[in-house]
Amino acid sequence: MNRLFALNNLRWYWRLPIKWTVFGLTVLIVCFPYPSRFVSHVRHWSDPNALIEPDAPAIQPFVDELRPMLADDPPPREALKRVERYVLEKIPYAWDWVTWGTADYLPTVTEAVEMGREDCDGRAVVAASVLQSLGFNAQIVTDLSHVWVKTDQGELMGPGKKKAIVATEKGLRVRLSALTELPKALAYGSAVFPLIRELVILVVLWVLLLRSEHEFSVRASGLVCLLTGLFILRAGGQDYRAPVPFLQWTGLVMLLGGVGWLLFLRKRRTREPANE
Repeated sequence: MNRLFALNNLRWYWRLPIKWTVFGLTVLIVCFPYPSRFVSHVRHWSDPNALIEPDAPAIQPFVDELRPMLADDPPPREALKRVERYVLEKIPYAWDWVTWGTADYLPTVTEAVEMGREDCDGRAVVAASVLQSLGFNAQIVTDLSHVWVKTDQGELMGPGKKKAIVATEKGLRVRLSALTELPKALAYGSAVFPLIRELVILVVLWVLLLRSEHEFSVRASGLVCLLTGLFILRAGGQDYRAPVPFLQWTGLVMLLGGVGWLLFLRKRRTREPANE
C-alpha cells in the first residue's frame, strides 16, 4: 500500500497514465484472458456482416434440412419463424464465458456451429448465414446487450426495441440515440458475468483511487458505495426481457458516486494545507 501512495506523489502526467494503464490491463485480463481471442473479437465487430457466410460448409446441413420445411412456400414472416425455431434448437444458448472463457466473443459461423452452443450473437450469425443461403437479405443488428437479425421481410432472433448498431453493406451504422440503452447493457453484462471477477476489477479501482491522506472511514465508505452500486446494477439487469431501469440507473450512479467520493475528498484534503 505504501508503494501505491508513493505512486500518488508522482506528478499527474506520470501518475494518471500509470493508473489508467494498470486499471485497463486489469479489465482486459479479467474479462478477456485470451489475448488472441480478444483481437479476433474486435476484428469481427469491425464488420459483423463479413461473418455472414451463406456458402460456409458448416451450415449446409442446416440449409439442406430447412429447404423441405419451406417447400410449401410459406409467407416470408412464417419462413423467418421456421428458420428462427430451427437455429434456436440446433444451437443451444450458452454464455460466452462458459463457451469461450471471455466476457464476450463474436464468433464466425463455422466456430459457432462447431462449438454447438452460443449466445445471441453467435446464433444471429448462424441465422443470418442460413437466411442468405435461402435467398433472404439478412443483416446483423445489436442494441449493445443483445444481437439479432434484420431482413427486408422482418426481424428475428428476439429483436430488441432499439437498434444501437446496424451492420449494413456500407459498414456499421451507429445510432447515438440508442446510447440510452448503455445502462441496460452494463447491467445485463454485469449480471451474467462471474461476480468474483467483477469484484477483482472493483477492488483494483478502489485501491487506485486511495490516497495516503484518506482516513479509514473515507476508504471504507468509498468501497461500500462501489460495492453497493455493483450489486444494485446486477440486480437491475438479471432479466434482459424485463429490465429494471430504476435499479440500473441507481447502480450506475452509486458506482460513479463512489469514484467521485474518493476523488472529491482527495482534492479537498490536498487544498487544506494551502489554506492554513
